[in-house]
Amino acid sequence: MTKRLPILASFLPLIVLMAIAYIWPVAAIIRGSFSDEAGLFAGWQNYADVLGSYYFRDSLWFSLRVSLISTFLSVALAAVLAMALRDTFAGKKIALFLSQYNLSIPRMAAAMIMVFLLSQTGLASAVSHALGFTESVGDFPWLVYDANGKGLIIVFVWKFFPYICISMLGVLQGASLEYEQQAATLGIGKWRRFFFVVLPTAAPAIAVSSILVFAASFGDYEAPAILGSAQGRSLSVMLYLKYVDPDMRDRPEAFAIMVLMGLVLMAAIVTCRRLAAGGARKRGL
Repeated sequence: MTKRLPILASFLPLIVLMAIAYIWPVAAIIRGSFSDEAGLFAGWQNYADVLGSYYFRDSLWFSLRVSLISTFLSVALAAVLAMALRDTFAGKKIALFLSQYNLSIPRMAAAMIMVFLLSQTGLASAVSHALGFTESVGDFPWLVYDANGKGLIIVFVWKFFPYICISMLGVLQGASLEYEQQAATLGIGKWRRFFFVVLPTAAPAIAVSSILVFAASFGDYEAPAILGSAQGRSLSVMLYLKYVDPDMRDRPEAFAIMVLMGLVLMAAIVTCRRLAAGGARKRGL
């Protein structure tokens, strides 16, 4: 017992830091979600008001749709690039740099780049008009500030696919290559090797990185605040507006939305972990 005390003492600063940085804020948010504007206990009333409101359901569906589509497209793009980049070829270093350089670009800057490129007065619209594809800027399709979140999806895919690509590339350049060579000697075709050897081997890396992409896009505020519209408002933007509203009666609902968003992310993590564990059991791992 006495030997364990120095070990516990060495972890004490970390425990205190975790309590200050994570546990106390989470506890304060949960407490606020069950209180009214005066700080008195209100029970489940805030959750009932939020769940019964049409704006919450619309914002939840918008955020889930944008996040799921962004994650799926990021995985698909990352898989194609990882398969192309795992082999040695001339200019591979340049290709790796071009596929990963946007990791250092802040999401707010990425959103502004998309405004300059894809808005109806942006570069793509000007090029389209110069080439005769559109007669005016109004003919260029709405890719930003639209109710369906197309601009957000483009930003999230461009910003987040390198995370999945890096994870997959590390797996594909390791054990997956050996398994593929063994499958090739047995006469298994290229596409069958991809679906039955490459993807199952890279599934854990894809699952972890996909959860990170989903969580980042679901909870992001900067890009939806810049590229969103009144018809397609994300939960994070709605949460911020409620939290900063001078009418303090909206503050408890903002806390309730924070808790609900956390529950959505926890459910996504648990579901992804169970799917990954089920796939591993089927493969006998």
